[in-house]
Amino acid sequence: MIRVLPVVTLFACGSAATQSQVKPIDIQPMPAAAPPKPCVRQPEEAAPVTHARVDGSVVSYCIGSAIDQCFALDVDTATLKRIEQQPEAQDRSLVPVGHVETTNPDLKVCNTTGCKTLTPQIWPGTAPLHAATNGSIAAVMLGDADKGKGYVDVFDVTKSKKLASFKFARGDFKCGDVALLGDTIYVMTHMCANPSGRGALYTTKGRKIANVGGRGTFGTYGGAFTQVEGRLWAFLEENGNMVVLQDVVKGKVAKSIDVTTLFDPVKMSNPGESAIVRFGTGQLAVIGGSPANGSVAIVNIATGDVKVVHAPLCGAAG
Repeated sequence: MIRVLPVVTLFACGSAATQSQVKPIDIQPMPAAAPPKPCVRQPEEAAPVTHARVDGSVVSYCIGSAIDQCFALDVDTATLKRIEQQPEAQDRSLVPVGHVETTNPDLKVCNTTGCKTLTPQIWPGTAPLHAATNGSIAAVMLGDADKGKGYVDVFDVTKSKKLASFKFARGDFKCGDVALLGDTIYVMTHMCANPSGRGALYTTKGRKIANVGGRGTFGTYGGAFTQVEGRLWAFLEENGNMVVLQDVVKGKVAKSIDVTTLFDPVKMSNPGESAIVRFGTGQLAVIGGSPANGSVAIVNIATGDVKVVHAPLCGAAG
């Protein structure tokens, strides 16, 4: 008997037609995480604003001495950028005409024509030396300030001649620094070991013109000030919450402007940490210290209006 076996045709899986219909899976790489936006790290210790300047709508500054705490804040767009180098600080005078070079005990006064030494007139001096010049007049702090025996000697630079000498201590405010605002001598006294100061204006003959800020207890610790125009200068209160515009020749206070909104809700900064610079025509910029590190208040001199631009703080909510 002949047995007939069924014929089974086998087809290989994955024929050419079937394979052409299989599309490879396109695996996309994970998108790279966006770099964190710049923010200001709140310092744990006292950190005054330094190297402050304005270029157009950008306010640049450093906070304390940390190398990664220099920023540029565009107040028009409220954008913050970290900068790698310390900016060149804006000069306090509209027309800088002189500077001093001190390497104790040497003191050189320099202007556009060169430098001249005053070392023979002040030696032996104090360490460190505090001196200032407008190019033709120099004011030098000497004496034992800690004991309230500090004094300022005033010199005619060209003639190397002493013009005046006067004591500067005000009660507990015995230490300090000095600046020349045009031909007016600005003496900034403070409490040596404590962050509290007072300021006074003097003529080159040593006559007191007025206290900075007028009567009362206007604090000047940190020495934040800038020229507005001519004899009118702006002084920032040591807690950063008030700007006083004062005629430094007559001593009259022209206007006081409240900038406490920069530090809401606490209304003030740590003494001596905030800074002030000129900002365009008729405006000033106050750069906040703690707790508003790096935030800026734009002050309209004519109207007294204040606009605050906040710098983002690292770790802050929102």
